[in-house]
Amino acid sequence: MLQTNIGTPLQPAAYLQMNKFVRPFFALVLVLMVIVALVSSAVYDTGDGITHYEIARWSWKHPELFLHHWGKPLFTILSSPFAQFGYKGIVIFNVLCHVSTAWITWRIAVRLKLPFAFLAGPLVIFAPISWGVAQSGLTEPLFALTLISGIYFVTGGRNIVAALIISLLPFARTEGFFLAPLFGLFFLIRRDYISMVLLASGTLVFSILGSLFVHHDFLWLIHGNPYVGESKYGHGGFFHFVGQSEFIFGWAMTVLIPLGFLTLLFRKRFTPPHSLAEIILVFGVFFVFYTLHTIFWWQGIFGSYGLIRVIACVVPCAVIISLRGIQLSTRMYDGSTTVVNLTVFVVAGLTIFNTVNHSGIILQPDDKQMTAQKVANEIKSRKLENNFLYFGHPLIRYMIGKDPYDNTQCTELYGFRQNTVPLKNALVIWDSHFGPVQFDLTEEQLLDKPELTELFRIDDRETKSGPGNGKLWIVCRVK
Repeated sequence: MLQTNIGTPLQPAAYLQMNKFVRPFFALVLVLMVIVALVSSAVYDTGDGITHYEIARWSWKHPELFLHHWGKPLFTILSSPFAQFGYKGIVIFNVLCHVSTAWITWRIAVRLKLPFAFLAGPLVIFAPISWGVAQSGLTEPLFALTLISGIYFVTGGRNIVAALIISLLPFARTEGFFLAPLFGLFFLIRRDYISMVLLASGTLVFSILGSLFVHHDFLWLIHGNPYVGESKYGHGGFFHFVGQSEFIFGWAMTVLIPLGFLTLLFRKRFTPPHSLAEIILVFGVFFVFYTLHTIFWWQGIFGSYGLIRVIACVVPCAVIISLRGIQLSTRMYDGSTTVVNLTVFVVAGLTIFNTVNHSGIILQPDDKQMTAQKVANEIKSRKLENNFLYFGHPLIRYMIGKDPYDNTQCTELYGFRQNTVPLKNALVIWDSHFGPVQFDLTEEQLLDKPELTELFRIDDRETKSGPGNGKLWIVCRVK
């Protein structure tokens, strides 16, 4: 029986030489992505991405934001120095996280002695969902980096370091609370009780800091959880994420991931064998994360909106599983060099094609961003940018230049709805998404307010990119 370890017929010797090109590849990609971040005028995610940027940006002025539950303390602390240079700064932070994640994934693949390990970097870099998310102010790139760093130190036998890193995972994204127990299970099986206990260290530290300086409640992480209760966004089908696989993983990995899981059924027949760490912390973590988000959206719980970008958190795990899938697929052809070469070419080619086709290099703003810019420009042309602002969409306060955490400058539409005497001459900026969905304020309810005078509206719901790609914006002034 043919062996599938490095240097066997299933991995032609020429591929062993590919590792020497990995470092130049990472350097080139990093330079390219930083240049794109600097020259681009686009905002990849105009909702959460802008809000995370603003929390990091204004945390130096409002230190309580470092312990903002929704904002994610680990993300805010690490990204805030970059955010002081503007939105482009936080994009560069995420680019560094993204490329570092790909680098560490490659190192893990080499450490696990997986065939075709050199593909790990490109597959992480060019996974369609990760490529786009890396050019944003979102938290997924840091979560992916923190997670894969923990796995890296486990595979290197440095469990204590891994435990300390994973203890911080919930403060990059809340899903970390669901994944940390898998590391606890691994440490329990290994009878490493010290590392298992250290998994709670991050939560303990942040609970103490929050209780002392901001929230005055040791259980603030529980009592202030922004994801409890019924979701505002409805629910969807059980196979929602499966149906979006092309846009998440691309065609190649969509096929390879199930093949990778199949190798678990015959794990004793594969060389190198699946280690316990690989089974629990790669396959297990991916399965738990993917299944949880499937259930959350299916049942409409934990604030799920069915956003496919969340899967970027576990793309590094998906890539390692995909390498196992390549291992299985090449094994079927009795070591044919031609078939192996073709498989490698198709996997890399299709992944890059899907990314270029769906995301590409994002340089220009999309229709929704352009519409918001029109609104901001109109407000500035009327010299109203210094008026107090009630807003829905976070992009508009960013474009006008407001400090969203200074309640003398602006507040969300909640403030307008709850204030029976809104500030005179204040602007109320309503949009057709955040108004009704986030703040339960419909267009009819807005226009029915006798204290408001409509100044102007911009209706770009029918755009060159198709219906629904723009928005309706209405700007009113309090009489």
